Amino acid sequence: MRISTALRTHSAVLAFPVMGLFFTYVFLTTTRHLDRLIPVPWPAQAASYAIHAPVPMAAAAVAALTAVEATRLRALGVWDLGAARPTWRVAVQPILISVSALFLLVAGIAAGGLWVVGATPDWYVLQLLGIVVVLLTAHAVIGFVVGHRFHALYAAPLLAVVVFVGISFPLGTDHYWAHHVSGSIGWVGFGETYSPAMTLAVVLPTVCLALACVVLAAPLRDRITSVSASLVIAVGGLVGAYGLAMDWPSMAPATQGLAPVTCEGKTPEVCLPTAASEHIREIQQQLAEMTGTLEAKGLIDRTPSRITDRRVADVRLPGVKGEHWTLGLTPGNADAVLREEIAISVVGTPCKEPDWNTLHYNTLWVARTIGVERDYVAWLSRETDGFSQGQTKRQLLAEMDRVDKLPSNEQQAWYAERLRQACRAGEPS
Repeated sequence: MRISTALRTHSAVLAFPVMGLFFTYVFLTTTRHLDRLIPVPWPAQAASYAIHAPVPMAAAAVAALTAVEATRLRALGVWDLGAARPTWRVAVQPILISVSALFLLVAGIAAGGLWVVGATPDWYVLQLLGIVVVLLTAHAVIGFVVGHRFHALYAAPLLAVVVFVGISFPLGTDHYWAHHVSGSIGWVGFGETYSPAMTLAVVLPTVCLALACVVLAAPLRDRITSVSASLVIAVGGLVGAYGLAMDWPSMAPATQGLAPVTCEGKTPEVCLPTAASEHIREIQQQLAEMTGTLEAKGLIDRTPSRITDRRVADVRLPGVKGEHWTLGLTPGNADAVLREEIAISVVGTPCKEPDWNTLHYNTLWVARTIGVERDYVAWLSRETDGFSQGQTKRQLLAEMDRVDKLPSNEQQAWYAERLRQACRAGEPS
């Protein structure tokens, strides 16, 4: 069939305007707050967030549409030309058109996600879209084989439901390995992209299932052999993916450390993602003043030599022990970067089960000492539902005013005593 004729009559082309409206709605609803979730632009992160929801829908649609095309070609008698044209050549064109149509919609949503966060596509975005192409192609092959064997009137809607549920349902289970092998696109963090193991785990079950369908549909004389081979291929793909992902947590082990990093200053040297380093000099100066004050007050043993933003650090949890600290410093807005986390991290968790209400005095005193009291009080108000739990704001501030009048050595003694009181119900950690 000529390509112009195929484009005029293909079900994916005819349905494209309706699907376009639907995917536009999906884009508007799923990326509405994307810029808040991703304050520092990283293209792969934005793309993965944007296409996480649309990919199962696109896979369901492409499987159903190719099933319709297979049934239509059978009704037109195209398969009777098998002696002149190989079967695979008959199948390639409708599969290619279906995959292209749905890929354009997914790619459009990915581009929209990048636009929302102000990022530009790079190699890692193309990698994610390449995985999408493989998944859509595999689902298209499955749909075409099913539509060739069974009438699309009932096979197409049933196939769409099975594919969508098969991809989406595992995401709601507590078996994390199932999240990574269902054929969905998972989220990646800042400076991350799909690792080779993640890529293999996500595509292997679906691709092997598509190959199994092809083997099962092939005109082999020995049906027992074809059925056995297809089962081995399908089960082998799932087992292989399970072997890769069985020990993975909810967030798969992605390739990390890809984002460019900018470092500035000395004692401490401050390292931020280059994309958020506009105010790094001001941030470094503020951190130098804060750490100097903390050391002078005896709250830390020594000033760290380096403070790294946790988005680009090897360890993503805050840490203020030793020479190298890890803190949440981005987005790189000098007025918004140094908030309550610094005070909270310095106090830390002094024992296994501290009395958090008592520990609030310590943290608030540290916050006042380094000049972020307002930020910490605002955070604490949110955490305690407007100070409805524990002490009132007036009690906390009154105690701070009293302690401020004490000599320096008595303030340090008060701080240590408050830590001891906070840990009266717990053993030292």
